[in-house]
Amino acid sequence: MGGESMEKNIIISIGRQFGAGGRRVGQALAKDLGIAYYDKELIMEAAKEFGFAPVFFEENDEKSASLSGNVLQWMESLVTNGLGSKNYLSQDTLFDMQSEVVRKVADKHSCVIVGRCSDYVLRDHPNCVSVFLHSSDEDRIKRIQERSDLTREETIAKMRMQDKKRAAYYNFYSNKTWGESSTYTLSIDVSSIGVEKTVKLIEHYLSLRGLIPEK
Repeated sequence: MGGESMEKNIIISIGRQFGAGGRRVGQALAKDLGIAYYDKELIMEAAKEFGFAPVFFEENDEKSASLSGNVLQWMESLVTNGLGSKNYLSQDTLFDMQSEVVRKVADKHSCVIVGRCSDYVLRDHPNCVSVFLHSSDEDRIKRIQERSDLTREETIAKMRMQDKKRAAYYNFYSNKTWGESSTYTLSIDVSSIGVEKTVKLIEHYLSLRGLIPEK
């Protein structure tokens, strides 16, 4: 599907609870459809596009200005312009930079984008389908522990904190509510049907919309 015009490009924007399987679903969907996949890769694209080290974006990935901490003081000591005066990069500026990259990749080709407020950034894109993935706590705990050494208590604490950060980021930069079903085109409980059928369900919706051929 690469190389199509913006009017024909299909963008699947995936919002997700922490540990709900967003990365697995996104990667499987992109592979199945033969389109690009962006997650952390989008941070690298943003860094290259604006000439900054990826650490500027990684340290503040999906964090709202209200959660920025000491990022401005840290970057103040690192970033200066040719005249030697301070060149401040606010959290909002970082969001704007990343949003510009989101728009450029959507204009370039069909793709799956996980997080980064991409559904809001692309709200006027004619073929952007927004999906929110959620799962039961037990499934999320199991999935998180498969890739970490955390105890159950630590896993639950991290799960709650990451959800709060993602909600704060999304709610701060959009005019919608993170996780609320009416915010998205589709809201899917991955626990109820699993990753593979979740991918098939999204593809079926895309086919019903006439965005892809029926499989």
